[in-house]
Amino acid sequence: MTLTRPLILAALMIAASCGSVCAQRRDRPPPPRDPQYYAPRNPLEEFESRVGTVLIKGHTYVGTVKAQGGNLRVEAMEIRDTGNSQRALGVVVTIMDAPNSPNDIRSLIPYEDIDSLIRAIDTAAKADEAITKLTHFEVRYRTTGDFEVIVFKQLAGGVAVAVEGGFFERTRLLMTLEDLTKLRWMIAQAKDRLDEIK
Repeated sequence: MTLTRPLILAALMIAASCGSVCAQRRDRPPPPRDPQYYAPRNPLEEFESRVGTVLIKGHTYVGTVKAQGGNLRVEAMEIRDTGNSQRALGVVVTIMDAPNSPNDIRSLIPYEDIDSLIRAIDTAAKADEAITKLTHFEVRYRTTGDFEVIVFKQLAGGVAVAVEGGFFERTRLLMTLEDLTKLRWMIAQAKDRLDEIK
């Protein structure tokens, strides 16, 4: 009997100390992984990640939208694999946060997603206070290539637009509804250019 009391007391002490150690544990995000370990999310990304084959890329510059803090460049793009005659079409939106910046963010929007993006821009551009009974609103749409359009009510009043891009590091530019209309037109023009070569 005298031996069981110290064992029970020791077990209680160990249990109590483990509880306090677990309570002090901090959850930290894992360290960033190398981009090569992420799976491509759309056909354009899949083509760009191919190795051991000759790829032919074609670009047609459509236009640039000047935004607050940077510019957005829109291009139509085709990638062909010479090894198996496959190809992928889409739009590239490049967010440039400063002229000639090495930190340009490219979002690859596959051909299949272009119409959905255009419809989402049309819906977001019509957003106003009537879409919710709460004080502020936000309408957002993100493509598989991590290009995001956000229309929101500003705290000071009025409606503003933000566009974001990037997977590992995101970049945001602010613009007006008029600039969003220009961006939509450029994306539609890029799709028309791709339709000509289909």
